[in-house]
Amino acid sequence: MYMHNKILSQLLVTFVSLGLFGIACGQTADQRPGDSVSGEWILRFSVENQTVPGKMNLKVDGEKVTGTIETAHTGPGTFQDGKWIDGKLTATLVFEKHESIPLTGASQTDKNQKLEGEFRTEGRVGKWAAERPSDKAPSP
Repeated sequence: MYMHNKILSQLLVTFVSLGLFGIACGQTADQRPGDSVSGEWILRFSVENQTVPGKMNLKVDGEKVTGTIETAHTGPGTFQDGKWIDGKLTATLVFEKHESIPLTGASQTDKNQKLEGEFRTEGRVGKWAAERPSDKAPSP
């Protein structure tokens, strides 16, 4: 009985330590590695019957989102003031050769395989959508 309690006690300490380590690293129960929006995305910006394809690469650290974005229209850019909170993304896209674009969106599927939202540019409001490349989808 003593050995059984000792083993259970060690398992409990290990389990609690791993949980505290995850919290210290910014990972919560709501942010499992497979559920993050970090990684590569293929995207489309649509406004006034025109669609522009592009790509983005996101990195999430707790609630903070950083990353890069590029389309033929805007050129390369970065995410500024990016946040990922409760499945919702907000950021300002900053470009060297295009005005900044405020962007909002949210996850549209389990495991965050699709994002959709709105953006504002050049006095207009448009829609955007992003999906993971099929060869880059995180494993379940």
